Amino acid sequence: MKNNLLVLAGLILLAACGGKKEEPKKKSSDYNLKNIKELVGIARIEPENKICPIGAEIAGRVVEILVREGEPVKKGQLIMLLDDSAESAQVEQSNSKLATRNQRVNSLQAKVEAIKIKMESADVERKRDRALADVKAGTEKAATDSETTHNNLRADLIIAQADLQEAKSGVNEVSAETNYISKMRDKKRIYAPADGMMLNWDVKLGQAIAAGTKLGDFAPAGGLIAITEVDELYALKVKKGQRVSINLQGTKQTLTSGAVVYCAPYLSKKSIFSDRADNLEDRRVREVRVRVDNPSAVLIGSRVECIIKL
Repeated sequence: MKNNLLVLAGLILLAACGGKKEEPKKKSSDYNLKNIKELVGIARIEPENKICPIGAEIAGRVVEILVREGEPVKKGQLIMLLDDSAESAQVEQSNSKLATRNQRVNSLQAKVEAIKIKMESADVERKRDRALADVKAGTEKAATDSETTHNNLRADLIIAQADLQEAKSGVNEVSAETNYISKMRDKKRIYAPADGMMLNWDVKLGQAIAAGTKLGDFAPAGGLIAITEVDELYALKVKKGQRVSINLQGTKQTLTSGAVVYCAPYLSKKSIFSDRADNLEDRRVREVRVRVDNPSAVLIGSRVECIIKL
């Protein structure tokens, strides 16, 4: 009997040991957006005032490139010449025509002055002959002839003044033509739109270009910015004034630092490094711009990592 009890107790104990153990309760995750201290995004370096393309307003052939790529320029500086030989010839021809028209104007002005002098003399004779004829000291024919001479000179003066006005209009017309051709010739000269730097030329010496052709890219003077995008999940955590560490992409090497100066007021599709047109990922981002503290530490167009300190 005693042995049976011992066997029964052993079986109960064995069953208890072989039963399913109670699993420990899982700890709740401590993941929280509030615990994030920094955000990392890939950024592109651009001029603060944006890269602007330089184009040709009219067709032509490149005859001289006066500024090399990467060379700083001043506003209004001549940076490229297109062939303007045809326009220069037209300007010279127009100037010659203008000189001829001016000579005619001078001639007509002299003619008008001469007629006026003759009219003054004829008017004196007319009045004198009329006075003599009225007192019977002269003939009526002499008075009539003097009157006719004066009237003819007055008609000649009107005609001469009309010719002079026409000649002056001709001068104005040729002057406008010369001015137009000169402006067209000036369009063959490409000037820097502002202080800055030519980043690259898209055309070569001797190349014929059409109107509106892009000649190259120009970076206006000013600071540099790093443009990055923050996922919509963390968009509200980015604020203006936050400090940023700008690193070489894929490394911990810090190139320079910066500060957030712009946060887009809306979410948009990924755009900065979107290389595929069939990318259908349904994620939206917020554009963030960071002013670079030391522009000489980075290159325009390079990719870097922006580590935003929250």
